[in-house]
Amino acid sequence: MPRGRELPESLSEAAAELVVELRTVKSRSGLTLVALERKTAYSKSSWERYLNGRTLPSADAVRALCTVAGCDPVPLVALREVAAADAAARKEREERDDYLAQGAGPLPRTADVADDPEPVPRTASVPGPWWRRWPALVVLGAGVAVAGGVVVAEPWQAGSKAAAPQSPFTSAHDGPYVWGRETSYPCRIQQHSGRTYAGHSGTHQTVLAHNTTSWDVVEAQCLLREAGFDPGAVDGVYGPNTEQAVKRLQAKTGIEDDGLVGPDTWKVLRG
Repeated sequence: MPRGRELPESLSEAAAELVVELRTVKSRSGLTLVALERKTAYSKSSWERYLNGRTLPSADAVRALCTVAGCDPVPLVALREVAAADAAARKEREERDDYLAQGAGPLPRTADVADDPEPVPRTASVPGPWWRRWPALVVLGAGVAVAGGVVVAEPWQAGSKAAAPQSPFTSAHDGPYVWGRETSYPCRIQQHSGRTYAGHSGTHQTVLAHNTTSWDVVEAQCLLREAGFDPGAVDGVYGPNTEQAVKRLQAKTGIEDDGLVGPDTWKVLRG
């Protein structure tokens, strides 16, 4: 295990395993806390809390770490959800115990529970290392991935096109991102509140790295072309041409030329 502070004894097994895995990913990547702050949307102090077990990181923070460190986020996000469920169950038990300790009598029953003659008891967390719980984590991870997609999705992904108006930030496309060998997407350059957009994404913080594919990449490619740095095809694939264009932009504007599109690079692209 990578060196670090001792973990708090109050951590659940899943939370402790998550911290160990996050420390391992950070150690193998060679990234410092300062580098993580620069390459992600999370501060140095936030990463210190996450890696010392004082705060459970969000699923987005876990994905951000894997993006810049080059790891598969699915099992880690699934493990994070197990840890979050453990924390919620612990909080519920503590609130119940405090309630009973005050001599208030049995906990009030909801109408649904009262009507159920044989309520199903709450089961305990499944013990053992997270990799032994892999089948369950795979299912949970898939659910997390879907949920994550809903969180970051534009209005057209939440339902039918008729159910939600199209965002001006996604006016250049009308469906989910699809890669094709001959696919090329249009760039509809526009200004909103003094910022430049190309109609594919409104993000200012999403970290893009080599081999990323998404509407965010299409947006970055359009803005690179608009800024005079040709990324090649505007196809949503963060390949060598796009990476080199990003590095040229970064070198010219005086920010770290690491080839990653993070908050600093988005700021330059948006103008």
